[in-house]
Amino acid sequence: MVKIILLCLGMLATSSAMAAQLSIIIDDVGNSARDFALLDLHPNITLSVLPSSPYAKEIAEQAQQQQREVMLHLPMQGSGTIALGPYGLPDNLEEVTFKQRVEAAINDFPEATGLNNHMGSQLTQLPTEMHWLMQVLAKQELFFVDSRTHLASIAQQTARVYQVPNLKRHVFLDHQDNPVAIERQWQKALSLARKYGHAVLIAHPRPHSVDLLNRLSLPEDVQLVGVAQRLALLAPELESEPSIRLVGSEEPIVQPVHNKQL
Repeated sequence: MVKIILLCLGMLATSSAMAAQLSIIIDDVGNSARDFALLDLHPNITLSVLPSSPYAKEIAEQAQQQQREVMLHLPMQGSGTIALGPYGLPDNLEEVTFKQRVEAAINDFPEATGLNNHMGSQLTQLPTEMHWLMQVLAKQELFFVDSRTHLASIAQQTARVYQVPNLKRHVFLDHQDNPVAIERQWQKALSLARKYGHAVLIAHPRPHSVDLLNRLSLPEDVQLVGVAQRLALLAPELESEPSIRLVGSEEPIVQPVHNKQL
């Protein structure tokens, strides 16, 4: 089982008593020195660092010292032509190079216990690349959160094939960067947490978002939990879950189905 889950097992007694749980991830961490202020937020808020950003390493190290969850926000091919950086995963890599880039990011950021995609609206739809990614994460014992930048993403269901602990994003806090819209998204996240028992909210280090999170006042019926803490609660269910079949398949998929010639 993933290493971070083992570290969180002692936290379960207090978290299991709450009916509704909310996990908050802040993406794009490390581009600005202002991002150090994120270390003052609630300790159960997870920071997802961009591995090639100038302040990512130092923030990750300080977050680990706080015993705060750290994730890798790994750049993946989107629908445009934005540069992905040295750790980025475009859709034209061979298997060896692809896996080496993922492993390099993991090795350079040992503080990270999980990974989510930065952009990736194109890559997360590709079976070959998603199988490669999950093979690495299974080997490295990291969890995965699907940022769901495209509704056709197969990342989460591919993670299940390899028994990689996984969650998906339910709400973006600041898709519209203004206080009214951010408050509306916050209330939506609380509503989903109450309805389904848990929700994942992704935010970005933008002033209006940080202001809301600095003033964080959770209602009594919603508890803030880290991503790994939530996955630890789900661990028995994940271990007993049968193999997941991808859409249209007759048999459980155990080998990559190539979407292109390499």
